[in-house]
Amino acid sequence: MPEHRPPRWADYLLEKFVNPRFLEDIQGNLEEIFLRRVQEAGPTQARREYAWAAMRHLTPYFTKKSPRPYPTVSNLSPAMLHHYFTYAWRHFAKNRQFTFLNAVGLTTGLICTLLIYLWITDERTFDKFHDKDARLYQVMVHEKGGDRLVTSEGTGGILRVFLPRDMPEVEMAVCTTPPVWFQKFSLSLGGRARGGRTVSAAGNFVSSDYFKAFSFPLIQGNAQSVLTDKNTVVISERMASRLFGSPEKAMNQLVEWKWQAFSRQSQVTGVFRDQPRNSSEQSELLIPLSAWDDILPQGSMPNTATGPFHNYLVLRPGADAHLLEAKLAGYAKKHFNDPNATLFIRKYSDKYLYGTYENGVQSGGRIEYVKLFGAIAVFILLIACINFMNLSTAKASVRVKEVGVKKALGAGRLTLVFQFLGESILMSFVTLLIALGVVWLILPYFNTLTNKQLTLHFGGQFIAALAVILLLTGLLSGSYPALYLSRFNPALTLKGKLLHGMGELWVRKGLVVFQFAVSVIFIISVVVVYKQIDYVQAKNPGYEKDNIVYFEMEGRAATQTNAFLAGLKTVPGVVNASSIQQKIVLPAFMPSAGVRWDGKNEKDEIRFYKMPVNYGLTETLGIPMVAGRSFSKDFGSDSTAVILNETAIRQMGITDPIGKQIMVDGRKTRIVGVARDFHFNSLHEIIKPFIFKLSPQETMLATVKIQAGEVPATVARIQAFYASFNPGYAFDYDFLDRDYQIQYASEKLVAQLARYFAVLAILISCLGLFGLAAFTAERRRKEIGVRKVLGATTGSVVAMLSREFLVLVAVAIAIGCPLAWWLTRRWLDHFAYRATIGAGIFAGAGLVTIVITLATISFQSVRAALTNPTQSLKSE
Repeated sequence: MPEHRPPRWADYLLEKFVNPRFLEDIQGNLEEIFLRRVQEAGPTQARREYAWAAMRHLTPYFTKKSPRPYPTVSNLSPAMLHHYFTYAWRHFAKNRQFTFLNAVGLTTGLICTLLIYLWITDERTFDKFHDKDARLYQVMVHEKGGDRLVTSEGTGGILRVFLPRDMPEVEMAVCTTPPVWFQKFSLSLGGRARGGRTVSAAGNFVSSDYFKAFSFPLIQGNAQSVLTDKNTVVISERMASRLFGSPEKAMNQLVEWKWQAFSRQSQVTGVFRDQPRNSSEQSELLIPLSAWDDILPQGSMPNTATGPFHNYLVLRPGADAHLLEAKLAGYAKKHFNDPNATLFIRKYSDKYLYGTYENGVQSGGRIEYVKLFGAIAVFILLIACINFMNLSTAKASVRVKEVGVKKALGAGRLTLVFQFLGESILMSFVTLLIALGVVWLILPYFNTLTNKQLTLHFGGQFIAALAVILLLTGLLSGSYPALYLSRFNPALTLKGKLLHGMGELWVRKGLVVFQFAVSVIFIISVVVVYKQIDYVQAKNPGYEKDNIVYFEMEGRAATQTNAFLAGLKTVPGVVNASSIQQKIVLPAFMPSAGVRWDGKNEKDEIRFYKMPVNYGLTETLGIPMVAGRSFSKDFGSDSTAVILNETAIRQMGITDPIGKQIMVDGRKTRIVGVARDFHFNSLHEIIKPFIFKLSPQETMLATVKIQAGEVPATVARIQAFYASFNPGYAFDYDFLDRDYQIQYASEKLVAQLARYFAVLAILISCLGLFGLAAFTAERRRKEIGVRKVLGATTGSVVAMLSREFLVLVAVAIAIGCPLAWWLTRRWLDHFAYRATIGAGIFAGAGLVTIVITLATISFQSVRAALTNPTQSLKSE
C-alpha cells in the first residue's frame, strides 16, 4: 500500500545530496526503522519520523557545510586514528572499574606468559649454539634385556676409528669419557698458584677433534693441535684467570692435574671461552683421551660396539642421517658379533629435551615440562582474554546507544569491529608494557626459583614474540565483543533497547564455566603434585640418606684407602666410614647382562647393576640384610663374595641363595648375603637387580655416616683430617640426601611454578566473576528494588544473585574434576611408586572453588541487596 512506503521526497533528497558511498547504508537503516515504526505507531507517524531522520542526514548539505561522513576502514587517516585513540582513552577513563578489572586480568596473564616464554626459550636453546648443530649426532645403542630394549649412551671407544672409515656419511668422530664419572679434578701449580693452593675443576677426557666438532671458541691455542699430545691440557677462561690472572698468561704453563691416585704434569696449550649456561655439559678442564690409556690397565677396554664411552659424529654436508642410521642397525652384529646391540644416532642437541627412552622408543624427557608450561601459559592468557570478552559483552547495555548513533550516521559493521578491536589492542598494548615492567622486577626471583639466568633481551626474536602476543591477545580478547556489539539493530539501540539472545547468554556462561574448570584443574593438579612429592620425601628409600657425606678419594687417600678410612673412623662425630665406586643414588653405569647361574634360561637377558664396595658399606648406609651377612674381614673368602638384593634373587629364581655360586663377568663368585631392596634409582622406576661386589681397590668415594646434630662441626674436622692425610688435594664433599633430592628437582620446580600459576589463574577468574557480578547487580537493580518493596529479605536477594554463578561454578567443577583426574593420572604414571589419590582431593578442590566464588560475588550481591529500593525505583 502507498501509505506504507517512506515519503518519496525524502528519498529524492537523500539520493540527490548524499554521497553514494554512504547512501545505501543510510537508506537501509532508515527503512528498517520505518518498517518497525509502522507496526508500532502506524504509517503516518512512521513517515513523519522517516522524514525527520532523513533531514538530519541532509543538514550539512543545506547549511553549505562540507559533508563529514562517518569514518570507515576504507577512509581512515591519521586524524581518524587519533580520534579512535582519544575516544578509547575516554572510554577507559569513564569506566574505571571495567578498565581496572580488565587491566589487572590481562597484565597478570601476560606476566605469566612472558615468564614461561623466557623459560621455554631458554630450554629450547640448549646445545643449539654449535655451528655444526645440524650435522652433529651422538651414537646410541639399544640392547636386548629380556623381552625389552635398554637404551644407552655408552658405546665402544673403537667406534671413533671405525665409523669414519666404514661410513662415507661421517666426516669426523669424537670420543669422550662420560662427565658423570668424575666428581672433580684437582688442579695445582705448587708455589706458583695463588697462595700455593689446589683448586677443583670439572673436567673430562676428550679426543683430539673435540674443538673441531663442538663450538667452544678457543681464546688461546689452535683447535687443530691443542689436544694432540697426551701431556697437554686445555682450560676454561675462568680457570685460567683463577690460576694465572688471565688467559694469555696461562699459555704454555705447567699444571698438575690429579684424579684418584693418578696425577700428571701437563702443559696448557689452549684456553677456551667459558661454556655457555645453555650447554648441557660444563667443563673447566679438558684432557686428551690418549691420557686415559695411562690410567686404565692395558686390555681393560675391549673393542666392542657397547662400552662406557660417548661417541659423537659430524656428518658430511648433505649426508642422509636416515641412511646412516639404517647402515648402523646391523653394524654391531656384523663387525663385533653382537646380535643383542643395535646402534643408532640421535641429534646431539636433542639430548637435553628428548633424553628418555622406553623399550627402545623415545618417550619424552624435559620436553614434557616444556609442553606442560606452554599449555599453562596458553590457558592463563586465555582466561585473561575471556575476562575481557565477558566484561565487554556484559557492559554492552552501556554502549548500546553509542552503537545505534554511529550506525545511523553511516558507520558500517566493519568500521565498528575495527574500532572495538582497536580498543582491545590498545588495552593489550598498555598491559603488555606494565607486564614487561613487572617481569623485569621479578625476574631475579624467578631465576632463583628456576636456577637460570634469564634476561629481557630485546632482540629481533623477542620483539617478534611480543608483537605476536600483543596481536593474539588483542584480537582474541576483542573479537567476540567487537562482533557482538557491532551487530546491534540501530532501530532498537537508538531507543535504548537491547535484546539478549540465548546464544549470547550461553556463550558468556560457557566462558565462565571454562575459566573455573581450568581453575579446578589447576587446584587439583597442584595438590596431587605436592602429595606425590610428600610421598617421595616420606618413603623409606631402603638406606639411610640423612647425615651421610661422601667425597672423592685422591692421592694418598686413594692408594692407602684402608688406612685413610681407619683414620676417618677416629674423627669425633664420625659414626662409620667406608668406600664405594660411585654414588649409590643414580649410579652412572648401565646394567649388564654378564651374570650366569645354574638353571638360567639363556634366552633371558636379565640386567644387573653392579657396584664395587669396601667392607662396612652396607652398615654405613644402613642397608639391612634379609638373609646371610654383609662383607667381613673375618672371612678371607669374601674377596670372591657378592651380596644381591631381593629383586635379583627373585628374578633369578634361586631358592636358598646363601652359599650358592654364580658367574659375574666371567668370574666365579659366592652369594654371602641378600640385602633388602632399596631405591638406588628414583621412584620413577621399579627396583632393578643389584649386586654388591667386594672390591676395595675399585672404590673411589669415601662414604661417611655422621652423628645427627653434629654435621657442621664433624665436616670441619673431616676436612682438617683430609688436609693432613692428603696434602695438596682439594676437599670437595656432598651429601647423600642432596643427591636424593636432586632426583626430583624437576617435580619440585613443577610444583612451585604450578602453585604460583594456579593462584594467578584463580585470581584472574575471580576478577572476571567480580565484574560480572557487579554488572548483573546493576542490570537487575530495579528488579531488586521491586522485590524488596514486595517484602524480599536481604538474604533472599543475595541468594538470587548468587545462584546463577554458583550453578556455573558447579558445572565447572563437574567438568574440571574428571579432566584433572585424567591429567594427574598421566603424570603419576611416570612414577613406579606413587601416592594414593583419593576422592577427598577432588571434593576439597570443589569446596575451595565454591568458597572462592562466594567470597568473590558476595560483596556485590550484599551491596545490591542492601541498596535502598527508593533509589532503584525513583526513575520509574
